[in-house]
Amino acid sequence: MMRSALDSTHFFKKIRKSKYGYLMVAPLMIGLAIFSIFPFVYGIGMSFFDISTSNPVWNFVGFGNYKELFNDPIFWQSFRTMFILLIPKLIINVFVPFIFAEIIFNLRNQKAAKIYRVLMLLPVVAPGVVGMLIWKSLYATDGLFNLLFSAFSGNSVTIDWLSSDSKPFLTYLALIFLGFPWVGGTNVLIYLSGLMNINAEIKESSILDGCGTWRRIFAIDMPLTLGQFRYFLTFGIIGGLQDYGIQMILYKDAPDYVYVPGYYLYRMAYTNDRSGYASTIGVVLFVLILILTLLGNKLLKRDPTEGKR
Repeated sequence: MMRSALDSTHFFKKIRKSKYGYLMVAPLMIGLAIFSIFPFVYGIGMSFFDISTSNPVWNFVGFGNYKELFNDPIFWQSFRTMFILLIPKLIINVFVPFIFAEIIFNLRNQKAAKIYRVLMLLPVVAPGVVGMLIWKSLYATDGLFNLLFSAFSGNSVTIDWLSSDSKPFLTYLALIFLGFPWVGGTNVLIYLSGLMNINAEIKESSILDGCGTWRRIFAIDMPLTLGQFRYFLTFGIIGGLQDYGIQMILYKDAPDYVYVPGYYLYRMAYTNDRSGYASTIGVVLFVLILILTLLGNKLLKRDPTEGKR
């Protein structure tokens, strides 16, 4: 009992000693609690109620929303679509920038390498919405892709790439291809910084040992840039599961087979006026993101240099 009182006294003394530091951090923590933690907890609570703007009374339904959700065919279809789009885009966004970073890093002409680094940042200047609208015009029935197909085939081609109801796989291919060549922005530069931080002695030793280019990439470069791979994998999973910008920008009213959970959540909340049901979708997404993020971090081994420091 006496020891517990001494420990608590020591604890409060440490707080008083650092009171100005805690005061400086307090506004940030209060803002975090109000605008991040509270909405999260509030959303979980809403998932147990039937809520709509037309009915101000919250009707407690317990796990009713969850039961309805897991029997909702549109919800399961949206998950199927999400994984169809997420897996190839995740592979592209993780590995394609790394390939370009390797190419730029191994250029002998350093002036050209600097020019390419600047060019990689140019797409960041333009808003992402602008890029999507350009791709929307390319995919239109009278857009560039159909004009090219018509020119090469000799026949008039009017494929509706974004709403091909008879051939939905064309729509999925179009959405995956969107953003080609997938290297604009800071991704390449982040990988490039990791490659530049690799100890030059390691590379010199590999050359003396007769290590070829491909072996060096897989045995040295990739393991020593594992932190960058982990970063892009983690945030790629989080962003991919939450994203519904494509459906919002490219479609006025997206067909059911293009729905993803985030877009279905938006429709339930703001079109169908079912905030409680939308919160249920959000909770399920949160659990899925948490599980996949933990699995992703578990599958990627820790930095091989950590144990040698």
